[in-house]
Amino acid sequence: MRTIFAAMALVLLTAGQAQAGSGDRSTRSGSATARVVAPLVLVHNNGFVLRFGRFTAASAGTVTVPNTGAATTSGGVTFVTGSTTATDRFTAFGDPNRLIGITTGAGAVSAGSNAMTFTTVPMLPAGYIPFTGSGYFTVGGTLNVNAGQTPGSYTGSYTVNVTYN
Repeated sequence: MRTIFAAMALVLLTAGQAQAGSGDRSTRSGSATARVVAPLVLVHNNGFVLRFGRFTAASAGTVTVPNTGAATTSGGVTFVTGSTTATDRFTAFGDPNRLIGITTGAGAVSAGSNAMTFTTVPMLPAGYIPFTGSGYFTVGGTLNVNAGQTPGSYTGSYTVNVTYN
């Protein structure tokens, strides 16, 4: 047993002496990288608009334009014959194969002093920029129709934001 302890002590002393004998300074180079990515650019596609259609309002209700499928009404709201609805469309340009988050805001449409509010929903709350460097998504929404809503042509806007994840 004493022989093992003596051998271990000798190894430790030798290792300590080797470290002390290597000098008081050592220099090495480090590594650094950087990658600049394309900035995100969001474009509203020409000819597209979130279209809630033409309807009558016997009482309060809603018009819902989903990202997929047919639009629906609720409450006292009824589409008139020949009404067309549609989702809005945007294209995001940026770093290929990069994940992005998509958020949309609420909005309002008005005709003079008369107004209706609406909420929006992007087709995808998150997506990615395809390998081509651009990809599109659609936006649907739900329009809140007030009781006794004044007839007219209403227009308005809402916000859309995209961010890199």
